[in-house]
Amino acid sequence: MTVYGYVRVSTTEQVDNTSMQEQRQQINGNAMSHNLAIWQFIEDGGVSGADPFFARLEANGVTLQQGDTVIVAKLDRFSRDLLDALQSIKKCKELGVKLIINGHGDVTDSSNIYAQLMLEILCSFAGHERRVLKERQKQGQAAKRKAGGHLGGSAKFGYRIEGSGQAATLVAKPEEQAALKYAKEMRATGISFRAISAILKTSHKVIVSHEAIRRALQGETA
Repeated sequence: MTVYGYVRVSTTEQVDNTSMQEQRQQINGNAMSHNLAIWQFIEDGGVSGADPFFARLEANGVTLQQGDTVIVAKLDRFSRDLLDALQSIKKCKELGVKLIINGHGDVTDSSNIYAQLMLEILCSFAGHERRVLKERQKQGQAAKRKAGGHLGGSAKFGYRIEGSGQAATLVAKPEEQAALKYAKEMRATGISFRAISAILKTSHKVIVSHEAIRRALQGETA
């Protein structure tokens, strides 16, 4: 079990002994209030707080282990990126590492109201991120569909698949397109899909199920 003190100043801030010394004093004070003693200071001079926290630790040759404790003088010394801060707190909790931030206490402790709030915000971010990804996927599928791309499964009536994977596209089959056009005209007069299927077998020499015709015509109006 190692107790670390994390000290940071960014490239836009003055890297001097006073700033670093003040942080070290605050960290030592926090350590004492938790009956701890700092074993090692991790000092990042001229490093942005927007950089991932765990990447900064790795750059200093530090790999946190279960039972370790990290103490930081201020929240903005820990991170200036909200999402990374929340994810780092979550990772510390999963590793069994305590993260103590001056003014907030142990933010990995579920009984700590600040920790609970941060985890709730993290859940909100995670939910929002999933919604964004789904929306991007939906937009990507719509764009691919509009460009004639194939989204998977068998080709609907009137088309054949060319290519595979992301390069798969739907290409119109002239004979089936003609039958589909006739099916659309018949459907407009109220003829059932099952009846249309039987008629196309004779009129266009096309064998197609009434369900395939229904999906193809619904696809045109979607």
